Amino acid sequence: MRTTWSSIGAPSALAFTAALLTALSMPAAPASAQPTAEEYVRQVGGGAHIVPPGQFHVAGRKVWCGRRPTVIDNQLDDYGAAYPGFLIMNPRLISRVPDAVKLWIYAHECAHQFRGPDEETADCFAVQRGRRQGWLKPSGLEQICNFISPARGDAMHLAGPHRCAQMRRCYGSKKVE
Repeated sequence: MRTTWSSIGAPSALAFTAALLTALSMPAAPASAQPTAEEYVRQVGGGAHIVPPGQFHVAGRKVWCGRRPTVIDNQLDDYGAAYPGFLIMNPRLISRVPDAVKLWIYAHECAHQFRGPDEETADCFAVQRGRRQGWLKPSGLEQICNFISPARGDAMHLAGPHRCAQMRRCYGSKKVE
């Protein structure tokens, strides 16, 4: 399996991510050769650090993603990202959005750990997790839609309004995705 990065899809400095991908990936690297959270922290430096599984807090809530740690990286060019085996959060950017959006970002990145690289699936997983855990109400879903709606589509993400429509459908669905 090749290394896969994921992010929320907000505007970002892609050059940093491209350089990091180049530095961390190998053309035919086996899954066991994928970088760890510790290797990521060493590579990016700048005060990045690891929070053990179950120790990270978002909007005053303890959040977890199974046994995966969270890397705190204030230099990340997006709100959050996922790498096989760990999540990356940028508290500098996260601090600018409403609590429901913060929690959705974390849940979205966590979803990639369990559901793979598909962005629509991660969006759906995140809103359903929020609904089940009680932190996402319809008003919070509207905050998420307001946050994501300006985003343009790209190779990985649908345009924000399409993502919002999909999340609304998932939020109301009884089927766990």
